[in-house]
Amino acid sequence: MIALLLPLFLLAQEETKTVVVEGTAMIGTDLAKARDEAIEDALRSAVEQGVGLLISSETLVKNFQVIEDRILSRSHGYVASYEIVQERKEGSLYRVRIKAVVKLGDLKDDLAAIGLLLRRKGLPRLMVLVDERNIGSEKIPGFGYDLNNAETAIMEVFMSKGFTFIDQAAAKRKLAKDVALAAIEDPEAAKRIGFANHAEVIIVGKAMAKLARGASKYLGDMKSCQADVNLRAINVETGEIIAVASAHRAAVHIDEISGGNEAIKKAAKEAAEQLMERILSRWTADVTSGERISLTVYGLTSFGDVDLLKREIEEIRGVKGVYSHGFEAGCLSLEVEYEGNGEALARNLAAGLPSFEVEIVSQTLSSLVIKVKKRGE
Repeated sequence: MIALLLPLFLLAQEETKTVVVEGTAMIGTDLAKARDEAIEDALRSAVEQGVGLLISSETLVKNFQVIEDRILSRSHGYVASYEIVQERKEGSLYRVRIKAVVKLGDLKDDLAAIGLLLRRKGLPRLMVLVDERNIGSEKIPGFGYDLNNAETAIMEVFMSKGFTFIDQAAAKRKLAKDVALAAIEDPEAAKRIGFANHAEVIIVGKAMAKLARGASKYLGDMKSCQADVNLRAINVETGEIIAVASAHRAAVHIDEISGGNEAIKKAAKEAAEQLMERILSRWTADVTSGERISLTVYGLTSFGDVDLLKREIEEIRGVKGVYSHGFEAGCLSLEVEYEGNGEALARNLAAGLPSFEVEIVSQTLSSLVIKVKKRGE
């Protein structure tokens, strides 16, 4: 029993580790980009090595049999800080050696680490749209859209940790109310609004306050108001829901509208904190364990070429998996699990594959469109 508890004891005693690791990247035509990608490669290696030193594995035993023995996921660790100790060009590669401080667990209260993570994700901008319904709000023109306590509370939570938002007021001036409210129900509509307003993540949701039934008779002239807030964070580029959160809070006030406002603010703050924690967890996993990049390929003429292309993409450094989503009329749809973003993968593909010449048609951080031609044809 003592041996089984030892890893957890070590975890409690030591939660940080300093490691020195090296990262590399193909130089291509852009030295600055190669340097950035080499640093990213080193940061991923730092987490993998640092977490491995902190706690190598966790074994669960039931009925005297080992039922699970797993290496702690890299998504449970993050780089709190780092410094470059050496960097150099070496042929077609750029090499960077860094000294990094790796921590285990949750980074929600580590402002420096959050700032580093946001930079690694390209400093994504946020937008928020919440349909707010307070007690008696139907009597106030514009309430629920123009006057919104929930949105303000959500922005305050995220901005306190270093997140940035687009100009909400400017966005709403050019956005019809019915279009905005439709986006709260439809991720694709939310995606279009976020894209039009140059946001990378859009938070949509509902906030509703009501009087608690039967409670007022115990409170004299005071009113018991309750609020529910439900939020979703959507990746504007892909339309994927990356995190969800909800909260229920109450407030007591002599005025039901003021009480509803207070309950909404409390619930929005709690839901926003949950949502932010889940977004950070997802992004930490993205930068350490690999992101999924949508890859559309034109120019293939046979299934044999599809299979060959997939095998050669799998051989690219940093590619962890290639998954097919269909091949029709010369168009192949793939999803690539890659330790980097779409721009880094595009640079590797642009250098060419052993059997194919590659032309980059379009590229974003999480999607690529390419055209290929078989060499010798």
